Amino acid sequence: MTDDTRSPEPSDPAEGGASPADSVGGAVHEDRKVSRPDEQSEPAMDTHPTDDAARIAGVVAQTRADVGDAPQERIADVLRQRFSDVGLDLGDDRIRALAAEVAGG
Repeated sequence: MTDDTRSPEPSDPAEGGASPADSVGGAVHEDRKVSRPDEQSEPAMDTHPTDDAARIAGVVAQTRADVGDAPQERIADVLRQRFSDVGLDLGDDRIRALAAEVAGG
């Protein structure tokens, strides 16, 4: 291999190159970067509106995958916690019915 075929050596920061401290994941960034109006600079949340029925179905499906083989009372406890986490207040009868559905299916 000749010297002409090797990769160039990294440039000295004083010569205009980025220092290793300026690089994150291989991309050069500025510490005091100001976001443009059309730039997403934070995580996007709630990008798709959902209704309560879709939230309930999602919680039930995830609970089935996570603890579907657990005793029914454990499933009910998990459902209560998860519905509380997503801001849904379902009655105890509804939660028990959903727990029975998860346990049976």
